Amino acid sequence: NGFTTVTVGTEKPKKDNIKNLPTVNTYLYHVGFAQNYRERTDNLVSTHDRQGNVVEFFRDGPVYLDANFAISVWGNSPGEENLLLGLVVKTLIENTLVTSPNLKGDSWYPDDHINIHPNIQADQNDLMSFWRSMNEEIRPTLFYHIRFRVESERKSSTVRRVIGKDIAINR
Repeated sequence: NGFTTVTVGTEKPKKDNIKNLPTVNTYLYHVGFAQNYRERTDNLVSTHDRQGNVVEFFRDGPVYLDANFAISVWGNSPGEENLLLGLVVKTLIENTLVTSPNLKGDSWYPDDHINIHPNIQADQNDLMSFWRSMNEEIRPTLFYHIRFRVESERKSSTVRRVIGKDIAINR
C-alpha cells in the first residue's frame, strides 16, 4: 500500500486539527437512542455470591444507543487520499465485528461485541451538509454507525423466592 505511518485521529475533522499526513480521522458526530427504543422494563438477574448461593435481584433494562461516525482521510495528494480511503473500506469490510478481546474498559461483558455498519442511507447531500457544518472543504468521507448497550447500575434489593410452604391443619 506504500504507507509506513498513518495517523489516526478522533478530533473534530478540521484542517487545523490535522497535524500529520496521512491521517484517518474517525469523528463521533451523533449519539441517539436506537430507532426501536421503547419503555424499559426490569430484568430479573441471577448471579452467585462468594459462598456459591444464588442471589437474584431486579435491574433496570438496558438502553440501546446508536453512535454515528464520519471517517475522513487526509493526505498529501488526492491519489494518496483515494488509496487511503480504499484501505479504510477494505479494513472495515474485513473487520465488521469488534469482539470482547478488543473492547476496552469495565463496561463490557465477556460475550459482548459491536457490529460496525456502513450508513447506506448517507448520500452526497449528507456529505455536503457535514462538511459545510465544519466550515471545511469536502473531503473523502465514509459514514458508519454502531449500536451499543448501556446497562443500568440501579437494582432492587435481593429477591427471596418461595421454595416451599408448610401447611398444618390443627384439629
